[in-house]
Amino acid sequence: MSYLTPKHEQLARQQQSSFMQWFGQLPFDRKIAAIGVSLTIGVTCAAASWTQFASDRIYFCIRTPHQELRCVDKNNRPYRITLWHWQQWQKDGMPTVVVPNEGISPKGLVKATNPYKPLWAMGAFVGFATAGWMLRHLQDTERQLANFQTVAEKRDYARAELKAQSGLLDDYRAVAVKQVELQTELELIANDHTVDIQKAEILGETEIKITQIEANDAVFEAETAGMSEQQKQEYINFLRSSKTPYLQGSQTLQGTVDPSDKVEGSEDKEARLESENTGGEISETTQNRTSSNDASPTLEPLNRILGAKRSTLIVGGTGAGKSVTESYMLNRFSKRFPQADVWAIAQKNDSFCGLDKKGRVLLFDPLEPQLAMAAIDQVYNSYDQRRRVPEHRRYEFEHQPVRLILADWHSIYETCKDEAWFQPYLKKISTIITVGRELNVCLIIDTQSFNLAALGIGDSNIRKNLYIIAQGNYNVEADGTVNDSYGVLYNLITNAKIVEDAVLRSSLKERFTDLKSQSKQLGQPLIFISVDPMQLDILPDITSYKPGIKPAIQLDTVSPEYLDNLLKLEFDIDLSTTSINSLLNQTTNHRVDENAIDDNQASPDIKLTEIQTKLVDYLKGKGAKTPRQIKQNAGNKFKGISEAQIRDELNLLVQKEKVICAGEDSYRLVD
Repeated sequence: MSYLTPKHEQLARQQQSSFMQWFGQLPFDRKIAAIGVSLTIGVTCAAASWTQFASDRIYFCIRTPHQELRCVDKNNRPYRITLWHWQQWQKDGMPTVVVPNEGISPKGLVKATNPYKPLWAMGAFVGFATAGWMLRHLQDTERQLANFQTVAEKRDYARAELKAQSGLLDDYRAVAVKQVELQTELELIANDHTVDIQKAEILGETEIKITQIEANDAVFEAETAGMSEQQKQEYINFLRSSKTPYLQGSQTLQGTVDPSDKVEGSEDKEARLESENTGGEISETTQNRTSSNDASPTLEPLNRILGAKRSTLIVGGTGAGKSVTESYMLNRFSKRFPQADVWAIAQKNDSFCGLDKKGRVLLFDPLEPQLAMAAIDQVYNSYDQRRRVPEHRRYEFEHQPVRLILADWHSIYETCKDEAWFQPYLKKISTIITVGRELNVCLIIDTQSFNLAALGIGDSNIRKNLYIIAQGNYNVEADGTVNDSYGVLYNLITNAKIVEDAVLRSSLKERFTDLKSQSKQLGQPLIFISVDPMQLDILPDITSYKPGIKPAIQLDTVSPEYLDNLLKLEFDIDLSTTSINSLLNQTTNHRVDENAIDDNQASPDIKLTEIQTKLVDYLKGKGAKTPRQIKQNAGNKFKGISEAQIRDELNLLVQKEKVICAGEDSYRLVD
């Protein structure tokens, strides 16, 4: 035993005995036997000391006045006294009426039957005391042992619990590994399908180009039918270089589509030189426009936002130019980070710089809104996987950004805000905004309101985790409708929660007033960027990044009448342009249907294929739809039919005047 202090050691040694040290070394069964023996001795001695008499006694009687002997008291107990007391009584003067009870013995004397009774009593005391001493020592030992056993039990319990937790963690690990493997397999399958779709699209484009070449060959053969090889060559040279009275100056048929063609006529030489110099300057300006715009002080903060790990809020009213700015940012972003994982949720089938061809653009359908939310799940799963990566490995995400584009998010939120299933998606969005930036997972939110509560993000402090880009513009539509979207921009720069410094707000307000008129004159939007330092300026011309398909250029120098006159003058061929156009139509991207009939021979009974009939039935009462929307919303009707096949059938319906093209790859029924 270890002692705490010298006093403790002294007291402990004073309480120790050799007997107890010997007793403490005995095994448990011998200790019990020793206690039993001691108790037996105590009980035996106690029994021996309890019975018989330890001294001599004299029985006596008292003589009454009637000379009678009275030898018992009222309780019928005999009068008796010890021999020593009898002798003392005699010495002190014993009354004469007291006489020995000779009925007991001749002198009334009865000898002691147990003269060692005190020794037996002492033996009983020693036996009981020793047994109690040994029992107390045994209890103290058991108490100490019980403490050790309690500690040992707790240790064993802790070991068992740790072992169970270890087994549970192994099970969790196995499940997590299975989930990752399953996710990887799903992504591989999705990538394989994407590759197959891209291959099919490439093969389709190849077939279209081959058909165009064959159609061009057919047109050429028709135009040169009956000519010799020399005549064909002369005809080709004539078409390439011949000057006609129907062209201006020195233009040729080849020159009308040749950008390097120069006007060489009878114009003034100085004007021609000036035109050449001006053309060179314009060409040089066109080539350097992109680089000069990129170096613009206004675009410099936008370029900084591209590589920043923070979500971006693009705010502006209708016609403010948000789509152009977003397209510019996305174009530059994809070039800087070609390995980026980008998804988009949109109301319209926009291309988003090719994301639609990769299957990364999910159209929001108010009738089935949950389908589009798969993009949020995909991005959140990427965030969830990255947050489990140890901190020392997160540098791997520097050049592997993940972005989610929420286009027209305000209208999407207003549609789904009261749905119970939508609340977890709002939590995912809030988590990505606040925590995702550390893992290079961010959002690009395109909306018409900078009120975060209207976006489903209740805490206004989250705004500090966002870059805010706001735009205002003024333009007049072709039908005369005026779009003045400066109001949202003005409300934003004068909001104390956005621009906290009162002096800066006043400065931005004055600058807004000065630049608004210039913006209207130039037709270029005003832009506010919250990157420190905040700035308000006129956005440079970035319309070259405007999404959408550019319209084909119509050459007004070549008309159907001109072609008719040319053929009549040169070859004396009376061929109407209608038949020529029917051949030229084969060179377009649309497949010619065998059932299609020439416009001049149109029949009231037009035969439709089964797919075309389904498309007509589906489009009834639904307005304009894209092939992708038709495939997504009516997949059960068009199983096994690709999006490209649906587009081809729609083009055939356009030829049959059942459907008209509403623009931007959308189609609707003829009214």
